[in-house]
Amino acid sequence: MPSRHIVFATAGSLGDLYPFLALGGELQRRAHRVSIATSANHRDAVLAAGLGFRHMRPDPENTAAFHARFMHPKTGGEFAYRHHLAPAVRDSYADLARATADADLLVSQSLMALAAPLLAARTGIPWISAVFQPMTLFSLHDQPNYLPSPLLRWLCGRSPALHARVFHYVRLHTAQWVKPVLDLRSELGIAGREHPMYEGQHSPRRVLAMFSPLFGSPRPDWPASAVQTGNAVYGESRRERVPALNEFLARGGPPLAVFTLSGSASNDAGDFYREGLAAAGMLGMRALLVASGLAATSPLPDPLPDWALRVDYAPFEDVFPHAAVVVHAGGIGTVFKALQAGVPQVLVPHAHDQLDNALRMARLGAAEVIGGRRTGRRSLARALRSVLRSEGMGRRAAELALAARQEDGVGRACDVIESELAHA
Repeated sequence: MPSRHIVFATAGSLGDLYPFLALGGELQRRAHRVSIATSANHRDAVLAAGLGFRHMRPDPENTAAFHARFMHPKTGGEFAYRHHLAPAVRDSYADLARATADADLLVSQSLMALAAPLLAARTGIPWISAVFQPMTLFSLHDQPNYLPSPLLRWLCGRSPALHARVFHYVRLHTAQWVKPVLDLRSELGIAGREHPMYEGQHSPRRVLAMFSPLFGSPRPDWPASAVQTGNAVYGESRRERVPALNEFLARGGPPLAVFTLSGSASNDAGDFYREGLAAAGMLGMRALLVASGLAATSPLPDPLPDWALRVDYAPFEDVFPHAAVVVHAGGIGTVFKALQAGVPQVLVPHAHDQLDNALRMARLGAAEVIGGRRTGRRSLARALRSVLRSEGMGRRAAELALAARQEDGVGRACDVIESELAHA
């Protein structure tokens, strides 16, 4: 196939960027040119991956107040759309139009790159969309874990008809969140009444369902253009581990608990690391605290006990196999890397898709879930003790790892992209 220029458009945290970095690297290996249109805070990560950077607003504020609102368990979704993404859609549209001026294909992240469907409809650029987690497809045949009421979630999960009635009101409520997107669509003369957060996020040409079949298999109401590729894992081991981390892992000793809040949750850590350290100490475990972003300033004892280490970066694919348990917020990328390592997980979901990811892992039998962000040392210690004592959970994690390691989400997604290029 002749070389083509593919532009990926995304927003959000590193978890929203890494799958596209993985695809971009493979497509460049296949002799294509790749650019990533995203916010300015991801510039360094894109360039470090050897890909072209194209700026696409909005740029999130790197403040504790912004991230606390973005990751609020009840109102985080409304803040993300009503106050961050939707008001900036005109800027996003202008930036993305410049970024794709010489592109052969646009690939956008569903839900986050709100300008991509509008640009494709207005300009006719070949466009496909991608979803990174099963919740994003909002199937009526799944339990709606985005709803605040556990009872209503359970009832809707048992009855697609009830779920459809509830979802009707969800659509009406959230339409106000994306009013600037609807207004711009009207001004551009684009026909249709699709909701930008639901059916309007998906390309009629092709939707890449970029998550493992272990998390969710195709549903009857998925878009007809959807193809499931599996998780696109971005290999971070190209970054060198710090000597202190190598020494800590090589030293061995009691079971190791890895605590991390990768992605957006790392900027709203609260007492997660301090309480995690205390819980590990209560059980006589070792603790590795991977605290990046604003979490790097989380207060901890100084010096740390000799059975604990704090780092701002660790390649999960190298570190997780050393762990007896991984404690994190439930981001889909971290969930899958722990799954590939065959390690049980303790999940403390913060917001957005994290609760849904966590409950899916619990149903698989490989995770304990602590609801409501109750990350006190006693609740963490109880969950850690439960995982360590459960032989069944360890066996189940090892079984799932065998299947997870067989997936080639990057190769499969790139094959689909090249097929779309051939027909563009």
